[in-house]
Amino acid sequence: MSKKGLIIAIALLTVGFASVATVLTITGRVNINFNQEDYQIYFSKAVVDDVDKSYEVIDPDTRQTINYTTSDLSKAKEQSILEYEVTNNSTQYDATVVVECKAKEKDTEKANEYVTINNQMDGDLIKAQTRKKGKVIVELQKVTVDPIEIEFTCELTVNPVGNEELKEPELAENSCRNIGIPSLGEGDKLIPIVFDEEGKAIRVDKNDSNWFDYCKREWANAVILNENVDSQKYKVGSQIEDTDIESYFVWIPKYKYKLWNVKTNNKNAGKHSIDIIFDTENTTEVSGESCVTPMNDDNTQGLSGNIKDCSDGEYMTHPAFISFGVNGFWVGKFETGYKDAQSKSDAEQDNADSSHITIKPGVYSWRNITVKNIFDVSKNYENTLESHMMKNTEWGAVAYLSHSIFGINKEITINNNNQYKTGYTALLSTNQSKVPGDSGDGGESNTEWNTENSFIASTTGNITGIYDMSGGAWEYVAAYVADSSNDKSGLIFQNLSDIDKKYFDVYDNASAYNSYNKMILGDATGEMGPFNNYQDGDNNTRYHSGWYGDASVFADASWPWFARGGDNSNGIIAGQFDFDRNSGGIRVGHGFRIVLAP
Repeated sequence: MSKKGLIIAIALLTVGFASVATVLTITGRVNINFNQEDYQIYFSKAVVDDVDKSYEVIDPDTRQTINYTTSDLSKAKEQSILEYEVTNNSTQYDATVVVECKAKEKDTEKANEYVTINNQMDGDLIKAQTRKKGKVIVELQKVTVDPIEIEFTCELTVNPVGNEELKEPELAENSCRNIGIPSLGEGDKLIPIVFDEEGKAIRVDKNDSNWFDYCKREWANAVILNENVDSQKYKVGSQIEDTDIESYFVWIPKYKYKLWNVKTNNKNAGKHSIDIIFDTENTTEVSGESCVTPMNDDNTQGLSGNIKDCSDGEYMTHPAFISFGVNGFWVGKFETGYKDAQSKSDAEQDNADSSHITIKPGVYSWRNITVKNIFDVSKNYENTLESHMMKNTEWGAVAYLSHSIFGINKEITINNNNQYKTGYTALLSTNQSKVPGDSGDGGESNTEWNTENSFIASTTGNITGIYDMSGGAWEYVAAYVADSSNDKSGLIFQNLSDIDKKYFDVYDNASAYNSYNKMILGDATGEMGPFNNYQDGDNNTRYHSGWYGDASVFADASWPWFARGGDNSNGIIAGQFDFDRNSGGIRVGHGFRIVLAP
C-alpha cells in the first residue's frame, strides 16, 4: 500500500432546517404561519484548496449538500480548506446559522488523534437576499505512516427570523427571482407553457407564479402554434396537442456574470461554476466591482478583442442582452428542423422559405443551407417577435447560464443520433467512453428528450432546458471575421453594411485559428482556456479547451464563420463550449438555431 498520508474523505456539508412551530392566531380567524415556499437557503459556491469545485461538489438537485474529499495531508500543521458560500434567497426572512462539525462516531478516536476540524463563518445572521461566506479548515496534528481515512460531517442549522421590512424580489441583486415576467411580445403568438409528467405542454397564465423558477433550475418555456391553429382553442390549464405545436422556445433572462479569464492566458482558469446575478440594469464602471460591457458606440454588437478596462473578478452585463436592448430573449429549445421531412436527406435544403421551420423534438435538423439563407429564413420567421439567426454571443449567454447554479452546472451530454434527429441523448456510458480525437459511434444508443435519462442533454438537467447544444448538427451562428477572402455564405461582405449590425457579431480580420484574444467577452470562446492541442490518429493537430476538452478553433479570414456545438459523431470534443470555423457555405452537417427578441 502506498504511503499517501492522511485523507479526510467524504465530508458532507449539509444545510439543515430547524423546525418552526410558532403559529400566531388572531381572533380565531386569521392564521399567520411560516412561509416555507419563500424560505430558500442554498449553497452557491464551494472552493476546495483554492480550486472552485462548485459544479463538482454541490448537489445540483437540492444545492443544500456539499460532498467533498480533502487533499492529502502528510505534514504536521498542513491544512485542507473548504470555502463555501451560502445564499439566503428568501425575500421575507433573515436567517440565523449555527455550524457544527464533527467526525462520524466510527472515526471519532482517529480524528481526535490526528486532526482538528474547525469551521468559521462571517457572523451568524444571513439577511434576506444576501450571501454569507464560511470555511471548514482541516489541519493535520500528527503524521501517519499508513493511509487513514476519516469521515466527518458539518451541519448548518438555519432558523428563519421574521423581517419587519418585507423585500420585493425584483429589488434583490443576488436573487434568482430578479427576472420579471418574460416578454411574450404583442398578440398571442407566444404561448407560455409548463410540462406535465409525460412531457406534454400545458398552457399557463403568464402571471402564474409556478410558470418558472430559476432558483430550482426551472426555465420559462413557450410555444408557437402552427399557422392554421387558433390560439384561443387552448384555455389556461389545458394540454396542447403536439400536432398543433410548430416550435418550442426557452427564455434566457438578462444577467451579469463574474469575469474570470479576460486576458485568455490564465493558466489556472479552467472550468468552474460561473457566477451569475440576474439584473435588468447594465453594469457601470466601478473599480474592482464591475465594468462597462465593451460594445460599439451604438451598442449594436460587442467588440472583438477589446476588453476595455474589464478585469477578472469584476461583474459585467452579458453583451447578448445589450445589442437588442432587451431584458431577455427566447432561444429555440431544439435545433431548427425542416417541417415534414421524412429522412435526414429530406432536411438538407438550401432555401429561405420560413414556412418549413419547425423547432420540436424528434424532427430532422435543417442542414446543408448557406448562412445567407439561414439569416433570411430566421429573420422572416416571426418579424413581430424580432426573430433572427442565433449569434455567437447569444450562444455564449446560454452556455454560461447552463454552467451556473441556475443550470445543469456541468457539461451537457451529446446528442449522438446519426440521423440528425433533434432532442436525442446519448446513453451516459456511451458518452463517457469518448476520448479527445475519438469520432464517437454516432449510432442509435440514445434516448428521446422527455425521459429521466435524457435530461443530462438539457441545459438545466431537466425538461425545462435547451437541447442539442452538444452534438446533433454543427450550428452556424451569425458571427464572422471581417474582410474575408473565402466567403461562401452568400452574404457578400461588402453588402453586410446594409444590414443592422445588431444581427451579427463581427470579429477582427487579423484573427487566426488560435486567436483567442480576439474573442468578444461572453461569447464562450477565449474565456474557455487554458487551450491545448494534440495529434489525432491521422496525425492532424486538434485544438481543445480546458472546459471538457471541447474543440476550440477560432475563425479567420480563410474560414470566416463560426459554428458551435459539434456534430453527433464528435464524441467528447462536442459540447456547449465547442467552437469551430467554416466558410459559411452549404455543409451537410451544419444547421442553425433561431432566437426571438420581442
